[in-house]
Amino acid sequence: MGSVKKERNMAPLEFHGFSVSPPSRAVHMTLDLLDLDYQFVNVNVLEGDNKTSEYLSMNPQHTVPVLVDGKLVITESRAAITYLCSEYKSGQLYPADPEKRSQIDQRLFFNIGTFYKRFGDCVYPVCFGKSKIIEEERKMHSRKP
Repeated sequence: MGSVKKERNMAPLEFHGFSVSPPSRAVHMTLDLLDLDYQFVNVNVLEGDNKTSEYLSMNPQHTVPVLVDGKLVITESRAAITYLCSEYKSGQLYPADPEKRSQIDQRLFFNIGTFYKRFGDCVYPVCFGKSKIIEEERKMHSRKP
C-alpha cells in the first residue's frame, strides 16, 4: 500500500473485494499501480459476505468490488478504475482529451458489456463444478454426425 493521498480526503480509501474476482483484481492492481493507501476488506462471495445487510446497504447489487473514498461509493470496477486514475493521477493514465479517452472507454465498455459476460458464461460453470464441458463445446459435439 502506497503513500500518495489527496489532501481533500485524509481517510484511506476502502477497497472491498474478493481476490479471485477479475474485476476486484483490476481495481486492486490500479490501487497498487497508483501507489495509493487503502484498506482492503475481503468479501468472500462464496460464503455470502456480499449478501449481509451491511454490505447490501453499501452495494444493493451485492457485487464486488466496491471502492469507498470518503462519502463516495463506487460499485463498478471500471468506474472505480477510471475514477482513481482521474482523481489521483489526472491525465497520466487516463487521458483528459475526450478523443483519446473514448478509445480507452471503448475497450473498457467492450470488456464489461461483451467479453466478460461471454467469458463468464463459458468458464464459470466449469470452474464452479456445475459442468465439465463448456456449453458451446457441447453444442458443437451434438451437431457432428
